[in-house]
Amino acid sequence: MKKLWMLIVLTGIGCITALASQPTAAATSSAMKACSHQWSVMKKANKVPEGQKWSDFWSQCSKDYAAKNGADTASEKPAKTAAVSEDDSSGSAQAKKDCDAKWGANKAKTGAHGWHDYFQFMSKCM
Repeated sequence: MKKLWMLIVLTGIGCITALASQPTAAATSSAMKACSHQWSVMKKANKVPEGQKWSDFWSQCSKDYAAKNGADTASEKPAKTAAVSEDDSSGSAQAKKDCDAKWGANKAKTGAHGWHDYFQFMSKCM
């Protein structure tokens, strides 16, 4: 029984390691995309120097990419999205009170309970 449990744990760790070692899955910056592509081409052609790991390659490739493109793209951040106004409109407090009253009736009728059901109901009500 212990051997089966150990096999399951090791298989899970192997899957996690395999997924984590895929550099193209986490490509976010232009430098990461370019270097990931270059790494995968090198791997397919068996041109990766013996003993070189992705982390070593990425370290040098990102510096080279930044030098060629004139920017520190290794530290690019995703563009910020527009802020949503969360100002309370004059009728929202009353609308919430009305929906709360309806929630009580809905809860008794359907047997709904908990925060999940409450938020689902409120999102439809308001």
